[in-house]
Amino acid sequence: MKHRLAFFTSTRSDMTIFEPLLNEIKKDKNFEYLLFVHGTHLEKNYGNTVKDIKKLKFKITSKFKSVDKLDDEFGQVKSLTKTQIGVNNIFKKFKFNSVVILGDRIERLPIVSAALAYRKFIFHIHGGEITTGALDDQVRHMITKSAHLHFTICNNYKKNVLAMAEENFRVHNVGSLGIEKILNNSKRNRKIKNQVILTYHPETLKNNFSWSKNFSTIVNELNKFDFKVIITSPGHEKGTSKQINFIKKLVRNKKKFSFVKSLGVNGYFEKLRESLFVIGNSSSGIIEVPYFRIPTINIGLRQNGRFLHNSVIRCASNKSSIRKSIKIANSESFKKKIKKMKFHFGNGGASKKILNIIRKYLKNEDKLLNKQFQI
Repeated sequence: MKHRLAFFTSTRSDMTIFEPLLNEIKKDKNFEYLLFVHGTHLEKNYGNTVKDIKKLKFKITSKFKSVDKLDDEFGQVKSLTKTQIGVNNIFKKFKFNSVVILGDRIERLPIVSAALAYRKFIFHIHGGEITTGALDDQVRHMITKSAHLHFTICNNYKKNVLAMAEENFRVHNVGSLGIEKILNNSKRNRKIKNQVILTYHPETLKNNFSWSKNFSTIVNELNKFDFKVIITSPGHEKGTSKQINFIKKLVRNKKKFSFVKSLGVNGYFEKLRESLFVIGNSSSGIIEVPYFRIPTINIGLRQNGRFLHNSVIRCASNKSSIRKSIKIANSESFKKKIKKMKFHFGNGGASKKILNIIRKYLKNEDKLLNKQFQI
């Protein structure tokens, strides 16, 4: 009988990472996946990205609405309540053995709590990472203490998970799933256009963080150069609706700027192939973008603590630092440096490694299920 793995996807970026693993499961006689879609995938304001999942030809097992209309703290907790109800119905209705949990978003917590209550195995991808400028940091470590197997993207992060008293046999550095597709298409010729991609999220641990002020500064500095700028939506967090409206008004009469709610899984990678650099503070700029060998201008503290490739330029949230970073990113000397850069998040094959490890440790389910401290 096949081991059934449940996947929950709530944002556009999830499928970039899940895609190679789901495709590998399709080919494996020992495993079967169930795919549950919720969150911003089903929201018009975020691009209704469920359509991108359908384009990837993955069978969607079930969908449920989980995003509240309010995006303040009260609305966020209401969204978590909706998620918990939707998840509980799924755990009751569908039969599966394990749950694959990705990363660090707060809407993962209702899934983890249900998995614990229903005695399911929890397999965590992207644990051990540090983002001291975001609430995600605490969420990620909460998931770590619940998970039965951990799949990190580099040895630094593996050490971080082990430092949380996790048993050695549970923690595995497999590299990044997100870069598999990039490496598979790495021999394709790139046609560079005079464009950059801007994605800017709030620093969710700061009470005095001014997203609009910082975003305006970034746009004003980019406007001094002749690049075309593609702006994508910030993720669903506190104040996102206001931020999206602010973006639309700010760039309405700026011909060099365009705003898209979502580029989609494949669309985002295609635009990266054409771009000079990315700017903002998304995790993609830290993890996937370096594998395109283009610069990332990482602004502020949201991603503070992550391992950075040589292609990532640290940048403060002020105009002089942003202007200087843009000049560095567009310089021939920096581009030449990136071409020789060593990669640190693996060289592909993470999906096969993950399934082989799960297969191995499922042979002793009692040992896998009962967690203990590594002393």
